[in-house]
Amino acid sequence: MNKRELGLHIDNFVKLNPKKNTRPNINKYKQNSFFIIQNSFKENKKNIITSNYDDIFYGKNSKLLGKKWIEILLSSRDIFEYHKRIRDDFSYCKPRKLIKILINDLFYLYKNNIPNILIEDSEKKYKNELKNKLEKIRHFLDEQDWSNYFFNLQKLMHEYLITFLNWKKDSFNYESYNKIITKKLIDKNFTEKEILEYLKFIQKVNLYRNALSKVKPGKESNKKIYEEWNNFSSSSKERFCWKIYFELLNFIKLTKLN
Repeated sequence: MNKRELGLHIDNFVKLNPKKNTRPNINKYKQNSFFIIQNSFKENKKNIITSNYDDIFYGKNSKLLGKKWIEILLSSRDIFEYHKRIRDDFSYCKPRKLIKILINDLFYLYKNNIPNILIEDSEKKYKNELKNKLEKIRHFLDEQDWSNYFFNLQKLMHEYLITFLNWKKDSFNYESYNKIITKKLIDKNFTEKEILEYLKFIQKVNLYRNALSKVKPGKESNKKIYEEWNNFSSSSKERFCWKIYFELLNFIKLTKLN
């Protein structure tokens, strides 16, 4: 299955979900799409962030938690049972939000397609200089050279952060950039949730860069992250770094609003 086929199955699956309490048009291919999405969740259950799926399904007086929705998805025998269990209490779905999260999660988890998807995305949208920097980051990721991976990731993030905040060489103020970037994001009408998401990304990159640099980590927080990282399996490290790479691409898109 290639990325186009996976995308079609995601699209079919989203269309199978409740909409204004009407039954979907179900054929053999769409039933197959349900099982493909269901199996993807079963195989990668540990890597799914359930809260991403909160409030996508809702009724007149209640909303469905992502954790509960995934339990229903995984335990349903077929699309008919799944649809009935969702529709009875949560007759409405936010399809745009659902398809966006599914694409992010399932393309990320569909490991064999990740490099091609990312390379194609960067080739279409970015200038050569940026493409080369992203390629360099992916090279260190492929080589599992984590110190250099986080070094280059942080360096590129800071370049865009400085541009976004319009800092000059003599006015760097990393200690208070959370307040500065929050204000700028508020001015651009970003929601509180979106602002928190970007601040967490910045903090995450800085913490892991400091903890995993070739210089021995000094601060207690760095030591804790360093120890946690060493307890990760090789596949867990790789998944984590691919996810942060996706977050970097989103961050670059954000900073180009300047």
